[in-house]
Amino acid sequence: MPSQNQSLQSQLLLAVPALWVVALLLPPVGTAAAAEKPLKVFVLAGQSNMDGQADIRTLDFLGEDSDPTRATLLGAFKSDAGDLMTRDDVWVANAGVYDKLQPGFGGRRNYDKLGNKIGPEYAFGYYLGEAFGEQVLLIKYAPGGKSLHVDFRPPSAGKTGNDKIDAKVLTKEVAAKWNDGREEPIVGLEYRKLVRYVRATLSSLGERFPMYDESQGYELAGLVWFQGFNDMFDVTGRQQYGQNLVHFINDLRRDLNAPEMKVVVGVMGVNGPHNEENPKQRDVRNGQRSINQLTEMKGNALAIETAEFC
Repeated sequence: MPSQNQSLQSQLLLAVPALWVVALLLPPVGTAAAAEKPLKVFVLAGQSNMDGQADIRTLDFLGEDSDPTRATLLGAFKSDAGDLMTRDDVWVANAGVYDKLQPGFGGRRNYDKLGNKIGPEYAFGYYLGEAFGEQVLLIKYAPGGKSLHVDFRPPSAGKTGNDKIDAKVLTKEVAAKWNDGREEPIVGLEYRKLVRYVRATLSSLGERFPMYDESQGYELAGLVWFQGFNDMFDVTGRQQYGQNLVHFINDLRRDLNAPEMKVVVGVMGVNGPHNEENPKQRDVRNGQRSINQLTEMKGNALAIETAEFC
């Protein structure tokens, strides 16, 4: 298991290379007339590593990092007076909380209020706020323990091939408690819930964020996908990860009406580079990396390595 320090690094430092990738994929944006430009919207999706499991207290470990460059990051997130970074120019929508960027959007027991953990959104949001003159919105959907093969399975991927799983439907009781009463198939459930959450957030921006100016509109600019752990434990799931990921990207662009949406995939880095020897993790990682070899993804989607930060 990674230490708290390693957990923090994986949450914070993933955001740094991801930022540069997004900066390369997106056209440059100046600060002039920023108030007249559309709201920049980024979707952050995945499972528990995207949710974020680093306690706010572990921020101080950044200052102790043996790499001086990484150690200086502490100053961006915590002032000499001990105040933690917040940004009014970056909003976050996550479960039942709609607020400015600040600590607390990580994993928590009650998702209707902020907790004491941070996820990738904390650093990613900070650097996006630095890069863009426009207002930024991060929409994060990251339920723990979910696979791409089954839970986030996109419609165009078809059935899993496991008749028992493909036929399974939420019970009335489970649907009432966890799915707004919708009795629907298990396969692809989290994909559909992700689409619904993004659509619901975008359709109620004025209500959720009173400072939003509807006359300016919004641009669904990017997706960051950070997931993969649960797919390791299904042979078919990990071997088909790459093709399922392509379906996922294409289907989300279609279903969110954002055909030009740029995509960054964080290659799963659990337990660092040496875990590449584990065939289960290697299959998932290679599936994620495979989008870099596809002509159709050139210039609009890219997988980046994160293992060195874990």
